[in-house]
Amino acid sequence: MKITAIKQQVKNPQRVSIFVDEKYSFSLSLDELVNHKLKKDLELSQADVKRLKKFSDDGKLRARSLEWLLNRPHSIREFKDYLYRKKAEPELSAVLIREFTDKNYLNEQKFGQWLIELHQRRGKSNRAIYAELFKKGLTREMIDELMQEGDGNETQRLKDLITKKRKSSRYKNDPQKLAQYLTAQGFNWQDVKQALAVDQPK
Repeated sequence: MKITAIKQQVKNPQRVSIFVDEKYSFSLSLDELVNHKLKKDLELSQADVKRLKKFSDDGKLRARSLEWLLNRPHSIREFKDYLYRKKAEPELSAVLIREFTDKNYLNEQKFGQWLIELHQRRGKSNRAIYAELFKKGLTREMIDELMQEGDGNETQRLKDLITKKRKSSRYKNDPQKLAQYLTAQGFNWQDVKQALAVDQPK
């Protein structure tokens, strides 16, 4: 088996396509090409080709995983689920989790802060935010710490949500239905009752 062509990719100039015996076999980054000392007319064994194909597949998954991680903050559980969907081998998953954690691309504290701020802006209750963080794999200790650091003004969020929902015909003239909605969102019943009593529509 022999490398018969090495062609730079059009869509990704940082990668090259390797052709073995006139057929496309695998692709590598330019750095990987140099590191593996591959060149045209180089003889390869079947084992060499299999090993390089595996290296190529792992490299492409690493690149896609990094792009996915940089899209927004993620928890380790989310990343594990992503790798599972991509059918990554357990050994590679462990390597990528360790690598991206060390490089701070995967940071659960930053993810927790981001998610708390996002849901607070959306008017979510503390209980709903806590449940979402726990679902995403954060420990109770970390969640407690992050929730204490965040905006604790749940009462104002509740008032803002009431004002918003009262504009809807569904809740405008039905305080009981509005109260049921708010408690379903995780707000405390007594807080809901008090907020609705104070914030009566004019």
